[in-house]
Amino acid sequence: MRAPSSSQARPTRAAVSPSPLVRGAAASALVLALGGLDDPGPPPPAVVPPAAAARGGAGAAALCGPRTVPEGAACVPLPAPGAPLPEGGAAALYGPAGARPAGAGARSEAHERIPRRPERPASAAAYAFPLGAPDQPPAFLLVEDASQAGAPLPAGPVAAVGAPRPEPPSWAGGVELAAARGERVAALKLDGQEGKAEVVFVGELSGITVATAHDVRDVDRVRRYVLLHGHLDRPGPGVVAGARLDAGDVIGYAGETGSPGLVRLHLEARQLREGARLSDVDPKRLTDAAVTVPCDLRNVLPLRQGASL
Repeated sequence: MRAPSSSQARPTRAAVSPSPLVRGAAASALVLALGGLDDPGPPPPAVVPPAAAARGGAGAAALCGPRTVPEGAACVPLPAPGAPLPEGGAAALYGPAGARPAGAGARSEAHERIPRRPERPASAAAYAFPLGAPDQPPAFLLVEDASQAGAPLPAGPVAAVGAPRPEPPSWAGGVELAAARGERVAALKLDGQEGKAEVVFVGELSGITVATAHDVRDVDRVRRYVLLHGHLDRPGPGVVAGARLDAGDVIGYAGETGSPGLVRLHLEARQLREGARLSDVDPKRLTDAAVTVPCDLRNVLPLRQGASL
């Protein structure tokens, strides 16, 4: 029997075809791989520019938050809750009665006043005022309606609580000075003031009110303060908006306008906010929180002759 020739082709094993399931999985993987070649990936997070700073009234810088006051571009915090109260206790924050003003919210002016600087004398006897004898300070009143500039005028008679006193019951929101009807109210040159005072308002705020603006040097900058003289019987001669006053010039005469039954002078200092300009503001908005901040008078009143820091 002949052996098979070595040149004779040997039978080959039949090729095994992959199952439809395997083919499908491979095709899906290929499609995903090819599709990812042009995929740029997830988009980067959008960069949202910071919103422009909110602006206050008349172009003033945005208002600071609760319990802060503006200092240049920063907001300086006031004492934290639970800290000792300033001079005058609760009255220094909320008025003589210690009651929160009606309608006051988180941004109440009571929390935005600028307190006395530590180096300034605490006693009223150290300062000169617009009325009273040159050698002694006037007497101060505690007024039960505790009215401030721009507050609604009382409907009935106003009365002082107790006798006049040598120190104000509170410096918050200004002071009430005892006066005789028609007593002369003189212009002041504030401590550090540069140039003359300018009359910026004559009209109704706390009764008949004259407001004067003063440029005061504070180390490396000049700040503008507004001094309000309220409850006048009438303005002085030539006292109109735009008038320039030297120290001692007559601003007006004490009366009881807006304070029926009680002759007095309401004296209040307010610091103009950074960025605000009085020329752009309705004069009746001088006391708006967006324009000015209440300031302790002792920071700016001139020292009485012989008094020292």
